[in-house]
Amino acid sequence: MNTFLQSANKLGKIFIMFLLAYLLTGIFFAQNKVQLIIGLFVLIFITLPTIYLLYFKKKFPQLNGVWKIYRIFYIIFIVAYVAFYFVGVWRADQQNKTQATIDFINSKKITMDDVMGKNLPPQPNQQLNDSTIAGIDANNNYIRDDVELAIFKEYPNSAKIRSAELQYAQEIQIKLTSVYDTNTWLAAMKKINNGISCMVDSAFNKFADTNSRIKQPQIWQGGIDTSQFNTRLRQEKIKKLETYSSAYVTGSGVCDIPISEMSD
Repeated sequence: MNTFLQSANKLGKIFIMFLLAYLLTGIFFAQNKVQLIIGLFVLIFITLPTIYLLYFKKKFPQLNGVWKIYRIFYIIFIVAYVAFYFVGVWRADQQNKTQATIDFINSKKITMDDVMGKNLPPQPNQQLNDSTIAGIDANNNYIRDDVELAIFKEYPNSAKIRSAELQYAQEIQIKLTSVYDTNTWLAAMKKINNGISCMVDSAFNKFADTNSRIKQPQIWQGGIDTSQFNTRLRQEKIKKLETYSSAYVTGSGVCDIPISEMSD
């Protein structure tokens, strides 16, 4: 039994020394002053006291009085360091999650097949569709099925208008379902600005008179907003998302599908 305890004690000391050596790398590989300060703090207040505790406490009994006073701070420093470490890991994970969501938001665009209705979904069960914020998206193009079908019903003969409205509807749907902090809100708002700009460009391309050019984008946007936020649940969600609002740089202001690629 004693042999086992002695072996376990030695292995424990080796493990701790490797751990301390890892912590020391914070000094040698510090990329800024903050990391250097943290590394020096760990060296002076955690690493060196731990080495003393493991290997030199019995050899220098005259330091026992100092150790009795310091050990309270030693425990506090270790607990604080471990807490900061796990907070740092959590923050890094959150940053990676946010960046992945932003990349997802930026990657989504409508396709010509969406505009031409080559994969139109069936009419969804409205009660089931309105029971959640996301609703039903049977053809997986990130446009809610009832909204997509309404756009085709309203504008069956104009690919240009459908394209602008589908783009805006997709961007609103992604905002409703993907935004959860300020950074993802910013990414979604830049995309939505593209959709609004696309509707304006489509109106200027399709209508000759100035009055229609000004009013039509507002009508199109209002129609999509009414369709998208057609339940109390969705209205509350979009209102809640505005708590993440911040000043933002507008998007590129272009259509996912160039207007020149559509004839009507």
